[in-house]
Amino acid sequence: MIGLERYELGHARGASEDHSRIIRRSYAAADYVRFTRQAFDTWAEVAEESGEELVTITGGLDLFPRDPIDEPESFLEAMREERVEHELLDATELVARWPAWRVSDEVVAIYQHDAGIVAASRANAVHRRLALARGAELVPETPVDRISPDGDGFTLETATRTYRCGSLVIAADAWMNEVLAPLGVRLPLRILQEQVAYFDAADPASFDPATFPVWIWHSDPHMYGLPSFGHPGPKVAIHGGGPEVTPETRTFRPDPGYAAVVERFIHEHLPGAVGPPIEVRTCLYTLTPDQDFVLDLVPGTSNASLALGTAHGFKFASAIGRALVDLALDGASEWRLPGFAADRPSLTQ
Repeated sequence: MIGLERYELGHARGASEDHSRIIRRSYAAADYVRFTRQAFDTWAEVAEESGEELVTITGGLDLFPRDPIDEPESFLEAMREERVEHELLDATELVARWPAWRVSDEVVAIYQHDAGIVAASRANAVHRRLALARGAELVPETPVDRISPDGDGFTLETATRTYRCGSLVIAADAWMNEVLAPLGVRLPLRILQEQVAYFDAADPASFDPATFPVWIWHSDPHMYGLPSFGHPGPKVAIHGGGPEVTPETRTFRPDPGYAAVVERFIHEHLPGAVGPPIEVRTCLYTLTPDQDFVLDLVPGTSNASLALGTAHGFKFASAIGRALVDLALDGASEWRLPGFAADRPSLTQ
């Protein structure tokens, strides 16, 4: 197996490098909830083979203020269908268990124990190490200029060498349409520049991962956060709050307006997190119109697979990798679902 990477290994130009990402069982659709079981199982396999624990269980909260973006009942139905244990809490119960929160009486929360943090950059490094140990060759700083069908396989042209393969996996995120163009495929994608901030919290003890859960705030602004992990302070960000960019026009400069929205939120709802930023990082969101995954064969092929995580895919990274290989080698995967199809109506109409 050969893996071609456009930039250096472990680069920070995309969406998958940072200290932490959320992993959870709570979703508003049963297919995703079911897929999370596979995600946890495959991370456990990676941990066993590598000897590194990459998932830290903290529990997880989905918080729904009045007039939320998402309806709590959809989450409850999906988790009940998949028999995922959870609790529905009112505002009083929420604050009694996690006093760091300040919320109005209208807020309800779903607590799900099997949620937590994936050590993102460390997990990427482990995946690379395991691939090399199994005989893979990883080639950094090698953009693919063109992919062409070649008999039963494909030819990949780069600036320095031409590769031929019998099966192909494409996981190019913000560069996906550029890579797919020679195959005559284009997806209706939006790319946003997002940022996350780690805060030197006024009350750091309240955000210990042993006692404080990961969380998602299902309102406008759509927020999320994690307890202290990788830095001695919590991480907070807007989900989908950044400007539209391209990989070429994005910058690595934090946006003061974006930061102000985050700081207003923590002043109002998590005052113990208030403090100067320890670090601010930018990243890219690559979004489909429905913000659902693409996990499928490249249209018109039987041995080339592709995946897009649409800004919530890292928790599934190991499971998506397995599905991509199954699709590329066998043309089938149990996770080749209609809602993840590359030719579903939301991507073609």
